[in-house]
Amino acid sequence: MKNKNDVSIGRRTLLTGTTVLGATAMLGVANQPVQAGVEEPSWEGEFDVICVGSGAAALTAAVTATSGGAQVLVLEKAPVTGGTTAKSGGVFWIPNHYGLKAQGINDRREDCIRYMCRYAFSSLYDADAEHYGLHVLDFDKIAAFYDHGSDMVDFIRKSGALHVRQWRMWDRNVEAPDYLEHVAENKVPMGRPLASATASGDYAHGYGLVEQMENWLTDHRVPVLTEHAVTALITRDDAIIGVQVDEGGKLKLYRARRGVIFGSGGFAHNVEMLDANQVVPVYGSCAQQSATGDLVSIAGGVGAKIGNLNGGWRTQVVLEQALKNRAIATGMFVPPGDSMILVNRYGKRVVNEHRNYNDRTQIHLAYDPVNAEYPNQLLMMIYDRRTAELVGADNGLPPVNAQAEHVISADTLSDLAIKIQQRLAKYHQKTGHYTLDHEFSETLLRTVERFNQFSRSGKDEDFQRGDHAYDREWHLVWGNFQYNDEHKENPYPNVTLHPLSDKGPYHAIILAPGVLDTNGGPITNAKAQILDRHDKPIAGLYGAGNCISSPTRNAYVGAGGTIGPAMTYGYIAGTEVLNEPVR
Repeated sequence: MKNKNDVSIGRRTLLTGTTVLGATAMLGVANQPVQAGVEEPSWEGEFDVICVGSGAAALTAAVTATSGGAQVLVLEKAPVTGGTTAKSGGVFWIPNHYGLKAQGINDRREDCIRYMCRYAFSSLYDADAEHYGLHVLDFDKIAAFYDHGSDMVDFIRKSGALHVRQWRMWDRNVEAPDYLEHVAENKVPMGRPLASATASGDYAHGYGLVEQMENWLTDHRVPVLTEHAVTALITRDDAIIGVQVDEGGKLKLYRARRGVIFGSGGFAHNVEMLDANQVVPVYGSCAQQSATGDLVSIAGGVGAKIGNLNGGWRTQVVLEQALKNRAIATGMFVPPGDSMILVNRYGKRVVNEHRNYNDRTQIHLAYDPVNAEYPNQLLMMIYDRRTAELVGADNGLPPVNAQAEHVISADTLSDLAIKIQQRLAKYHQKTGHYTLDHEFSETLLRTVERFNQFSRSGKDEDFQRGDHAYDREWHLVWGNFQYNDEHKENPYPNVTLHPLSDKGPYHAIILAPGVLDTNGGPITNAKAQILDRHDKPIAGLYGAGNCISSPTRNAYVGAGGTIGPAMTYGYIAGTEVLNEPVR
């Protein structure tokens, strides 16, 4: 994405000849309100709406507000635009969209909302209760996602801000199953994901989504300023009237006559916040390094209610890659291969290895109250030569070939256990002295024997791997298998299960919990308004995307399950802010 500091602001939007330092000195500390009778701050510029961030949420809000006649400013603290969206596939999960309707598929409101409630709040869900057992605020936010998601897509297409197409599984060109497609509540288990596209209909990916929206804003004379970090909110009579910005150490104030919309990302790279709120360490993240959770303290300073700080959009990461640089290029979204298992420090399988990255990674958070430990804090990916040589090198995952430096290899499973322990010992100070149990080797042998029996029968009796469409379809995508005369297509009844070889070499990769980004922060209502500690909207303050407490909590409902709600709530915020009075 581009550095946009060269975008000029028109004369009518600037109060020239003023000094920001004078205004800041008058205001004193961050988030201090402007008192009645006090001289008006010296604004660097005045706008109707200020959008903070430049990913899918903020840009959708900016396009929406601009289309509604508002004068908009976009502020991004990073040197380039796009945020974590720019690193994504540009896929967004939307219920009841135009493509489903064209296919004659009725994605009924009640059914879809029930599915999302079931997934997002499984501990509260009651199919027969009012609001399905959810608190009314949580139910209303999920309902708002359904009610406005398809409207957002229709708007964004009609406005010309983004080309959209129905998403298929890339080269396989088949519909992707939702991430919980097999439950009874999901009546439309395929077809909801959409994707950003080029004018010719090819996939545009995340960077293309950002570029199209950014170009649309530039064409409509909306300034998009990078290296402008919002550090505080300016209030008058308990309403937000502007922001304080740090531009390379120089403080500036920008006026927002109607409101401020944050789409500034989570706190995946704020280690202090992660350690204070997450159950186990978050070792690495695919998020942009600018994801440091600025909104939590900024909104907290004006009395915002905060929630879900222990949440996140999760993925496993390769431990040794993350310890070198926590800003990883990619996670181990689905461990690839059929002759492959994941085991904990006791040598036991603990999860369906082919479940989606968000749900599967939560097994790292499991606590053993008897031994007062997290036995799955790290997991070992164990596999044989078949998987090492079959998995395609360009599948978008960390490499599993024997030459990769994070791959541990040995001729026997017993020797592999010894080498895993030796590798763990190198990092004991960074892993809470995580070590293998003294019976790991013997248990691993029994685990592999049991898995091989399941592979021959085609039925994983422990974790049902391969029983559901999700496991089977995504297994082929993430494997990107390169079959040959020695390693042929899986001949066993279950395509996701193949016995590990009776002889080596065998390989291992140490996997750790990571996140795509966090999804906690200020709590909003169904209008994307940020609420105070009494559940009342803070006038002129809105949020969308990973910087807020997620409307779908921690449920990754399907491919694009983060960007879909982010864009929808950006659209809601951009619509609702137009109803704010000029302050």
